[in-house]
Amino acid sequence: MPKYRVVPVSLIAFLLTACSGSNTTPAPAPAAPVFTSTPVTQATEGSPYSYPLTATGTAVTFSLSNAPAGATLSGNAVSWTPTAQQSRTPNSFTVTANASGGPSATQSWTVTPSGTIRISRIDTLWTTTGPINAPFDWSPLNAYVQALVPQPDGSFKSFSGTAGANGAFEIPSVPAGYYWLKLGPRDTYWTSSSTFDIGSDIFVSTATPTTPTPTTTYLNFNFTSLDPTATPGLFQFDVLESFFPAYRSPTNSGSTTFSGGFGIDSNLDFSAVKNAFVRQYEPAAFGSINGYVMGPSLTLSNLSLTTGGPNTISGALNPAVQTSINLSVQGSAWAPLFDHIAPAAPTALGGSFYLSVQPYIPADGPNVSSSKPVDLLWTSGDCTGGGAASGGFSGLLTPSSPANQPLTADVEAGTVHYSDPFSSAWRRTFRVCQTASVALPTPGGSTQNFNLLNTQTTSLPTATVKPLLSAVQNPKINGADLFTASTINGTTVTLSWDPPTIGTPVGYTVAIMSPTTPPSGTSLGGTSPGGRFPVGTSPGTIVGTVATFPVGNPSGGAVISGTGTSALFSATATLSTAKTSMTVPPGLLSSGTTYLFVITSVVDGKANMETSPHRSLLPAASAQLISAPITITN
Repeated sequence: MPKYRVVPVSLIAFLLTACSGSNTTPAPAPAAPVFTSTPVTQATEGSPYSYPLTATGTAVTFSLSNAPAGATLSGNAVSWTPTAQQSRTPNSFTVTANASGGPSATQSWTVTPSGTIRISRIDTLWTTTGPINAPFDWSPLNAYVQALVPQPDGSFKSFSGTAGANGAFEIPSVPAGYYWLKLGPRDTYWTSSSTFDIGSDIFVSTATPTTPTPTTTYLNFNFTSLDPTATPGLFQFDVLESFFPAYRSPTNSGSTTFSGGFGIDSNLDFSAVKNAFVRQYEPAAFGSINGYVMGPSLTLSNLSLTTGGPNTISGALNPAVQTSINLSVQGSAWAPLFDHIAPAAPTALGGSFYLSVQPYIPADGPNVSSSKPVDLLWTSGDCTGGGAASGGFSGLLTPSSPANQPLTADVEAGTVHYSDPFSSAWRRTFRVCQTASVALPTPGGSTQNFNLLNTQTTSLPTATVKPLLSAVQNPKINGADLFTASTINGTTVTLSWDPPTIGTPVGYTVAIMSPTTPPSGTSLGGTSPGGRFPVGTSPGTIVGTVATFPVGNPSGGAVISGTGTSALFSATATLSTAKTSMTVPPGLLSSGTTYLFVITSVVDGKANMETSPHRSLLPAASAQLISAPITITN
């Protein structure tokens, strides 16, 4: 009978399980997606942007994990329309690709859309009744306004635009980064901003001050109640209406009356003149510096003057309204500021300081151009105006008193008393101005004198007045010393400099001066008698000459005019930047021409050279230097 072996069931189960496990292969992990699409990085403000996504993998899906506002993902396409705020600035994107089963991959990129440069010019016009906003009419300048964008090869690409309403001008499709913003034949700014406010604060008359035909108008003065001073002082009459020159004449020692006058052959409409200030200045000593303080004065309102005829203005001056200030000016600190500012050592011409009130400008108001401050105290002599790049006009019908020596010694005047009868709501300022002159050769073989300024304006000082700013240091042209006359091959010119040792500028301006020959009969400027009014100022062109004369002798005076026979340097373009170097844009330099460069450092309590260069607050300061003659060749 056969015999059988009994095998335990549990052992059979174990053997079957072991046999089955040894024949099973694990499934492979899913591969991570791989992006096969390249991000689109070009975009333009206001235009649709799209980037179709593709990636390898099984059942890949996409998600937008980081993107600028307004960007969306629909299926596999990223869509976006850049706004003005998102243009000309980097915008980051990150997309995640997820494969079926879990693995993922990310792709990141940045888009910097080209965008529209938005320029605004709404000037604030300050009048005797308050400020008025005045949008600028860009139409005469349409052809000039451009954005000049530097290219990798050193050239510039030009972008033009169109004027809009309310003082606006737009230049579309400008790429990100710095560019030259050209706003007219002369004014150009280095900026990266997408918005630019070119508006200014300007004092103007609300009346149109011109007539169709020039006529001769006479003003005769008869005033009483002056202080009888031991030595001669000064009488001054001026008005706030634009373009009207101030009149200043000596007073007699011991006298309490003043008589004088002048005539103007011009197209000024004197009927527009309504407000005038009359005042007596009395001699004063501020330490070792001589000057004047305001004494009795009179404010005239509702004047009624006749254009083209005689006018007598008379009255009694009001007694002085006494106030005082403790005055200390560290004049010695200005002495070294004229070192290394020109190819040759300049000659210091003089220094002056002025404490003034600005009628109708709020005490906390902006710096307003074309305003006529009333000086409450001032030193003898004027700080000859405008600097090398502009050539100022003093606006006085008689020469100033003799100038002081340069303000190189400290002034410890102590308590100075002066009259200030004006509204406390009006702004008070303290200005210091120093001038030095240097003679440079002209292409015609003669020489030309240039006045370089260091000037500052602050609120009334409560401590010793010191310099706020010095000129830039170590100026260079294409890496060579700017104070050495040289020849540059080609019109690609880079100017560079080190910052001033005193002060932190908001920016710098470079005036490019080229030689021009004035036509015969051109007035070469000056401070009269016989001077010439500024020309070409809106709303009408002021023309004519002025002559001072004793009362009863209206025939005195003579016209001073130049007969230009040799080339003189004058500013043909002004470039502004917040940087310490610049490459001169195309079209400003010509082969075969000799140039001078005036670099001015600028301090201001509000202005921003890259966004709003003319919106200004105290303190304000500037300091100049001038180059040697630089000749451009092919």
